[in-house]
Amino acid sequence: MASEEYTDRAYVSRYGAALFGLRVMRDGAPGDADGPVTVSLRHDTPASEVVFSRAAEQQAPGEYVVRLTSKETAAPGPYVLVWEYEVAGSEEEWRVWLEVGKAAPEYDVLTEDMKAIIETTWNRFSDLFDFATEGPHLQTYVQANFGRNRLAQLLRIAVGRLNTVAQPFQSYTIDGDGGASFPVARWGSLLESALYVECLRHLVRSYVEQPEVQSGSGVARLDRRDYKNRWEDVLGVEEPTLRQQLEHFKIANMGLGRARVLVSGGVFGRWGPTRLPLSHAARPRWLTRMY
Repeated sequence: MASEEYTDRAYVSRYGAALFGLRVMRDGAPGDADGPVTVSLRHDTPASEVVFSRAAEQQAPGEYVVRLTSKETAAPGPYVLVWEYEVAGSEEEWRVWLEVGKAAPEYDVLTEDMKAIIETTWNRFSDLFDFATEGPHLQTYVQANFGRNRLAQLLRIAVGRLNTVAQPFQSYTIDGDGGASFPVARWGSLLESALYVECLRHLVRSYVEQPEVQSGSGVARLDRRDYKNRWEDVLGVEEPTLRQQLEHFKIANMGLGRARVLVSGGVFGRWGPTRLPLSHAARPRWLTRMY
């Protein structure tokens, strides 16, 4: 099997538990496969070593799930998840390419809604020129930590900035601890913009100490200080959009003509469904096949 090195991959952090689901649609409605659905996790290398192969668990008509355990995600690297089953007597196969990255504990504890914000923001950095597979030039250094875990840390900063940058003051959090969970369903696009701008600020800071080109005595260093200027240009383009979104967000949360509970945490206040335990937020990443 040839490695799909440059394909988009679903992300799982090292030692993270991940839940994936397959929905089989027959004649426009969920329908069972002819028999058991087998799932195998394989290294995405020419050797295609199998990590596990087992039957998927059926949760509902046409819906099958498999959970990757922390032991199965202990080794970072590229993987492929292979679903094999039969529909109407025909053998079918579906593949999902995965990346098991470095341990990201702050990313792992996020709800699925917050992880989705991380992923949509990460997509904006995944086609940059410098790094061979994804991300900015910073990733090529051993001491660099730019990844999902760093974005999870910046997400907390972004929500704090949204809370305090203008009136009214708010107490939204990314996990509901000590306040109301940020209303992703209604204001997810604002949070994506805020996180993206926070990442751009982080990249500007990261390039401050890049050295000037020095050549002589047989030693030359690349001048990457210009990267700081270029990221500042991108930041200047993105910030006006964020400010416009933020104005609507703050006006909507002033409670003008609405219940005061909106100021402190959405329609349900601090005790709405966004405050469910993290275990309730674990949802499969569904793949749907039509037949």
